[in-house]
Amino acid sequence: MTRSLCAAFGFCAWIFALAHAAAACSLIKIAEMPLTALGNHYAVMANVANQNKPMIVDTGSAVTLLASKTTEALKLAEDYSGPPPKPVLGIGQVSAELHRNVIVPTLAFGALTFHDRSTVVASLDFGPSPENAAIGLLGDDILSNYDVEFDFLGGSLTFYDEFECYDTFLPWLGTYSTLPFSHRGAKISVDLFLDGERSPAIVDTGNNKSFVSRTASALWTVRNDALKNTRWRSTSPLNGGTTSPDQKYKFDKIRIGDEVFTQEYMNVIPVQLQGISANLGLDYWKNRKLWISYPNNLIFISKLFSSPKLAYPIKANSPHALAKN
Repeated sequence: MTRSLCAAFGFCAWIFALAHAAAACSLIKIAEMPLTALGNHYAVMANVANQNKPMIVDTGSAVTLLASKTTEALKLAEDYSGPPPKPVLGIGQVSAELHRNVIVPTLAFGALTFHDRSTVVASLDFGPSPENAAIGLLGDDILSNYDVEFDFLGGSLTFYDEFECYDTFLPWLGTYSTLPFSHRGAKISVDLFLDGERSPAIVDTGNNKSFVSRTASALWTVRNDALKNTRWRSTSPLNGGTTSPDQKYKFDKIRIGDEVFTQEYMNVIPVQLQGISANLGLDYWKNRKLWISYPNNLIFISKLFSSPKLAYPIKANSPHALAKN
């Protein structure tokens, strides 16, 4: 009897501790910005050297970068304090023309402001599409400092800091799914299952179409004549917007977290991705509400019609959160 009471008490104490941790958790809103469609991508307005311009939000980009045409137009000073420039790589190891970093006097995303930031520069060209109005990409080096909520239907992108949330963090009330991710090489990846084969996939809001590499294990036994040609052509802004034709293959079952799709086609492209087999792009994410909790290595996914509410109160912001170097 005593052991039963102790066991029951221990369970109750665990429940109490969990509830207390959840009750103590709160969020600090760092910045909230309109998130709008720009062609087949999504962008926020960035203030660069006191000029407001659209910048594509790209979770697949390791760094935040500016287009060389933008830095030239703004006459931004080059940064000679660091090492020589390194290649900026895109899908399939496509590399952009090398440029030195520039010093941006102010780079702001809503209330989040960076001062005198050394910023990567690349030749960025989307070709004759609306995306060519973008001055650059907002990438992992900034995004990964926060919890980031993508509300594609509501049209907002919000950065949060967690306060006393610990390991029990769950952002919303209501129904949604949770997907763990790995964060390596400044990219995040989740497990995608293609006909039962585990296929790590980059979470890529900078890519409008999901695809699987032809070298993925799920396609090893698939004959070339089982692939169908498509009208879609893969493009990279890092290679001048040039395109290459692609194919598609119908999988019996595709599983992403607790979602299962049957008899679905997926684009197949002939690239080798290091440690990755696939790419989950906006054709999947834009129909969902997405919360990427970089501190917890968790992605929370809600179907847009459920529109979950925040589970925690929002604390007043700290002036320290608004000024970054």
